[in-house]
Amino acid sequence: MSIDLACMTFSALMAGQTPWRVLLACVLVVAVNAAGRVYEPRILPSSLDRGFWLAGAGLVATLAAFWESASLTVAVIAAALFAFLAFCGRCVFQAAVRAARRRGGIKPAVVVGANPHGHRLASALLGFPEYGLLPIGFLDEETDRDTGPPVLGTPDDLAEIFHTHEVRAVVIAGREGQDLARAARELGCEVYLAPAPDDLVLDFAPLREHVRSFPLLRMRPDPQTRLTWPLKRALDIAVALVGLVISAPILAVCALMVRWEIGPGVLFRQRRVGCGGRPIELIKLRTLKPVDAHESATRWSIAHDRRLGPVGKALRRSSLDELPQLWNVLKGDMSIVGPRPERPYFVDQFSATTPGYRLRHRVPVGITGWAQIHGLRGDTSIEDRARFDNHYIDDWSLRTDFKIMLRTAWSLLRPGGS
Repeated sequence: MSIDLACMTFSALMAGQTPWRVLLACVLVVAVNAAGRVYEPRILPSSLDRGFWLAGAGLVATLAAFWESASLTVAVIAAALFAFLAFCGRCVFQAAVRAARRRGGIKPAVVVGANPHGHRLASALLGFPEYGLLPIGFLDEETDRDTGPPVLGTPDDLAEIFHTHEVRAVVIAGREGQDLARAARELGCEVYLAPAPDDLVLDFAPLREHVRSFPLLRMRPDPQTRLTWPLKRALDIAVALVGLVISAPILAVCALMVRWEIGPGVLFRQRRVGCGGRPIELIKLRTLKPVDAHESATRWSIAHDRRLGPVGKALRRSSLDELPQLWNVLKGDMSIVGPRPERPYFVDQFSATTPGYRLRHRVPVGITGWAQIHGLRGDTSIEDRARFDNHYIDDWSLRTDFKIMLRTAWSLLRPGGS
């Protein structure tokens, strides 16, 4: 990214552009290249990998930024100059990276699976240090193997081996190790899956990485580590602020109606489980008064409770009782979009019986979510909810959040409500 910024700045200045147009061209070229995944990490990048995209990004940026301030010829020449400089800059940088790796600047790695495929892969990494991974040993259930790099322990020993040997990368030679892969990512390791060259998964998964033509699939980073994640929080704050301002009269009317039907205690506060398993205090408009705190914490559904009055039923049907949660979003306890928070009593139950349920807590909980817009709310399948929520987390993007918010708004406005 820094190479592109420097090259575009030079090209725009050479084209005689004003500072703000130079800045605009830099922003545009970085945005287009980011959209084209030019800046995604590669184990052994090549200057030719995205050369045509790089040239196209330069042309789009100069045409848009130099509009009405330079001729088409000047914009095209500036784009060509940018592409040439960016290509040369990448060549120099990547040559320096390869040279540094050959001199020993490589990351200690472990290979999971001391099988023939794992040994061939380890030999390729040892023989070609420019790939940047140094296999210091294997993790395998059979620890008495004595050929090739040593078996450092079993997959269960990953955390200890990580600290002892300062491991920075894990390569899984096979199809096993789902839990180990997530544990390695949490430790801060780069994680790669290295399926055998004849593995069926290679006919479906896009291949962008390899080690001497041994295919590698890089594990996706956690959503919180992506460059766009801070924009999610900014979006949350903006939507929550606007939502609270717009809904203030509606909240006031609803509060008066609740006070009339139930009596004192308009707001309902309840302990829920948030991101990372941390407790949060969720705020809602009260729709009925529980008998005691135990009922509030352990009763699964009140949808058909006879104590629900007309106001309570209307609030629940329209989801207006959840408007105060916008304050939870402003506080940072919740997000607009995310898995719905559950009470600790049920989290413990579902985690013991539903595969992947605890994985829902990898991101902040939300007012609405992928499961909710597919009808999974109230008394519906917990297994389905966990699957939908984990799919949302694994495939998170700002585009998905916008999609969920729009579908939520439509469900609230259409006949029949939410």
